Amino acid sequence: MKRKAPILLALLLAATCPLWAQEADTSRWQMHLATGTSVASGYGRTQTLSWVAPSFELHPTSRLTVNTGFAAVGSLMPTDFKLQGYGVRSLAPLRTGTRATALWAEAEYKVNDRLWFWGAVAHIGGYMQPLWLNQSLPLQATAFSGGFGYRFNESNTLEMHINIVHDNYGTLMPLLYDDPFHYNKFF
Repeated sequence: MKRKAPILLALLLAATCPLWAQEADTSRWQMHLATGTSVASGYGRTQTLSWVAPSFELHPTSRLTVNTGFAAVGSLMPTDFKLQGYGVRSLAPLRTGTRATALWAEAEYKVNDRLWFWGAVAHIGGYMQPLWLNQSLPLQATAFSGGFGYRFNESNTLEMHINIVHDNYGTLMPLLYDDPFHYNKFF
């Protein structure tokens, strides 16, 4: 058993390391693939997530770059289905775990060596479970991002960014800026 422990530990560590692959291509098309596994622990819980994110890059001209792709993330091990409520018994299971997908497309146009413009649109859908909650939160949001940049000289650049996010369920803002202890009744 002592000889198998280092091998088992190495396999577990290898399963949690992200992987990045890129096809060597000199044409106008490039394909990328990102995949990985992560383990998060906190608030008395442990989650394992796995993701895959293929993307495609096209250079129609030397000035224009177009990217598109999608990402899918999900819980590796299914979490338990707890019964709802402490009062009246309900056999309807609560949704737990994480299953989400995102799609995006972006373009960048370089007018010259000093001026460039970019724009992107993305959509995410599914559900996710933070460590501090007993159930999953629905996700459905669409975002637009764009802007321009101008380089005055080698050390001075002006960039203007605009981001518009339409979050249908309102779950993204509390995840980013709210206190996680607010959600947990045990603290």
